[in-house]
Amino acid sequence: MQIFFAQLNSKKQNIFKLQNEGLESELSVTVIVPCYNEDPKLLESCLKSIVNQKISGRLNTIVVDDGSKNIKDLLPVLNKYKKMPNFDVFISEKNKGKRMAQKLGFDKAGGDIIVTIDSDTVIDPVNGINTIIKQFKNPSVGAVTGDVKVLNKNDNFLTKLIFYRYWLAFNQERAAQSNFNAVMCCSGPFSAYRRSIIKKIKDRYVAQIFLGHISTYGDDRHLTNLVLQDGHIVRFEKNAIVYTQVPSSIKAYVKQQIRWNKSFYRELLWTLKNVPTKHFYMIYDMLMQLVLPYISIVAMVGIIYIGIFINLKIALMWIISLFMITASRSIFGAYRTRDLGFFLFLTYGFVHTIFLIPARFYAIFTLKENGWSTR
Repeated sequence: MQIFFAQLNSKKQNIFKLQNEGLESELSVTVIVPCYNEDPKLLESCLKSIVNQKISGRLNTIVVDDGSKNIKDLLPVLNKYKKMPNFDVFISEKNKGKRMAQKLGFDKAGGDIIVTIDSDTVIDPVNGINTIIKQFKNPSVGAVTGDVKVLNKNDNFLTKLIFYRYWLAFNQERAAQSNFNAVMCCSGPFSAYRRSIIKKIKDRYVAQIFLGHISTYGDDRHLTNLVLQDGHIVRFEKNAIVYTQVPSSIKAYVKQQIRWNKSFYRELLWTLKNVPTKHFYMIYDMLMQLVLPYISIVAMVGIIYIGIFINLKIALMWIISLFMITASRSIFGAYRTRDLGFFLFLTYGFVHTIFLIPARFYAIFTLKENGWSTR
């Protein structure tokens, strides 16, 4: 279903691109960059990519450092851009969390559209902000997420797998959701929102409580849910591109996935309760995300049991079936991009089984923990 609806959405976006070729949006934009313990070189690349953006409307940038421990290393970069036109830099003495850093930016932002990006992300100089804001031509669109690619793809085999995983996460999963105008998570590395909507929901965004504690995890997912709750369309724009730094070690990747799983579980009940039921595909997709990992555990145990105690041939047939299902994602990616490297993604199932399924269980048992949990 994801592949079918993703392909349908891709064709719609190709038509949209042709219809808007050469047309420029006059919308004014404020870019908000929250930062915490960032690598100075990555922050420099991020801010430089914003300077290189070309849009017809006014472009402002707000950088908020959230009490970084390496602030001495970051100050040369922050001071450099603080002196530039249309740049504002705010430095917090205490670490308050990503939502509060963004809220400071929201409070200071002007213009029509707010673009949020992560401080380790580089925006494409051609297909960047000018592309993502074209979606707001439709007055019903409240938020749009772009296509996040991997900046450090060639670091090692893991980063190559993550590159293909990200492509599928956006161009299959989010694209299918976008076909129904209900993307479940506008990604932190690159998303855009109408400022008028942010103005309405920003206080609810930072005031979310989970198990008696102020929520910090799930910032991008909850902000998206608030836009949907308010009755607006949320889309994925495949032609708006950024490149972000991804974990290059299993330890860092598992840590990232634990954080993302906490976000998913924290938002699940809230979404089912508060988001309009008209988003039937979103509800279906969310429930599948909830149950499929655990069904896969049962399936693997069942295959082992069948192979040992009943019939090895039947077990092998099940293994081949699972392999073919996994291969369908690789075939779709290779078909769309003409990149045969997608067949490396067949090995991702082992990473998922060995590391990421246990990470889900750990996330459930540590849901109350807060913090940026990135570095």
